[in-house]
Amino acid sequence: MKNIELYRKAGKIAANVMYQGLNEIKEGKKLIDVAEYVESFINSEGAKPAFPCTISLNNVAAHYSPQAGDTSTFTKGDIVKLDIGVHLEGYIADIAKTVIVSGGKNKLIKASEKALEEVLDFIKPGVLTNEIGAIVEKTISDYGYSPISNLTGHKLSQWTLHGGILIPNVETRHGDEIKEGDVYAIEPFSTTGKGRVKDDANAIIFKFLEDKPQRLRDARTILNHVEKNYSSLPFAERWISNIVPKFKLNQALRQLISSKSLYAYHILKEKEKSLVAQTEHTVIIKKDGCEITTLI
Repeated sequence: MKNIELYRKAGKIAANVMYQGLNEIKEGKKLIDVAEYVESFINSEGAKPAFPCTISLNNVAAHYSPQAGDTSTFTKGDIVKLDIGVHLEGYIADIAKTVIVSGGKNKLIKASEKALEEVLDFIKPGVLTNEIGAIVEKTISDYGYSPISNLTGHKLSQWTLHGGILIPNVETRHGDEIKEGDVYAIEPFSTTGKGRVKDDANAIIFKFLEDKPQRLRDARTILNHVEKNYSSLPFAERWISNIVPKFKLNQALRQLISSKSLYAYHILKEKEKSLVAQTEHTVIIKKDGCEITTLI
C-alpha cells in the first residue's frame, strides 16, 4: 500500500537525519544552527518537516524550537532532547533521542530507552494502551525515576500528528485497543522531577485550526500562508518571521490564537533543576507485533 511505503520512507529519512543531527550537538554550538541544519537536511532528502525541530534542554521536556536570532548555545553537561518529525505527502515519522553534551549516557536516559524497548517488544494488536502505560511506569520507576504522566505517545495519521488515541506513560484506568495497521509514535519520558510538566508562558510553535475572519490584515496574511504551506501540521514562529513586519508579528499571532484560528504549543517544563529524558520511535502495528520505521 502506498501509505505504508510512505510511512517507511519517511521513517528512513527521519532516522538518517537524527543520526546526523546528533553529531551536530556540541559544546558551544548554537541551538538555532542545529535546528536549521536538521530542517534543511529533511528538505534535501525530498521530504518536509512534520513539525519544527525541537531541542529541549534539561528540565524543558518539549516544544522548544529556537527562534530567529536565538543565540543560545549548548553547555557541557546539558541533557538534550532532539525531537524530529518528517513527512511525505502528510505521512509522518516521529523520532526523538536524548544525549548529554560532551558526556556519555546516564541512568535517566537509559530508563527512557529501556521503557521504549519493553513497549516495542510488547505491543501488538489487541493490547490496550493502559497496559503499555503500566510497562512504561514500572520500567522507569525500577530505575529510580518518575515517568511524566501528562505527556503521551500518540497515534499518527495522514496530516495529523496527534490522531486521537494516546499512549500513556503511566498506568491508567481505561485503555484503547491497539489495532493492526495503526501507526503510533511511542515516547517514554523519564524525569528526576515530579512526573508532571507545566505550560510555560511562552509558545513558539503553532498549528492551523480553522479559517476565520480576521480583523488585522497581517493576521489574514499569516493564516493564508500557514494553511497553504503547513496544512494542519505544526510550524515554528521563525518559519513565518518574514511574512509580515517583525513588529506586527506578535500582535497578529495573539489575534489568531484568541480567535482559535491557530493553536499554540506552549513550552513544557518540569520543575526547576530537574532533568528530563525522552526516547521515541514510530511503529506500524503488524499482525504479531510492530515494525519500527525509524530505526537508526
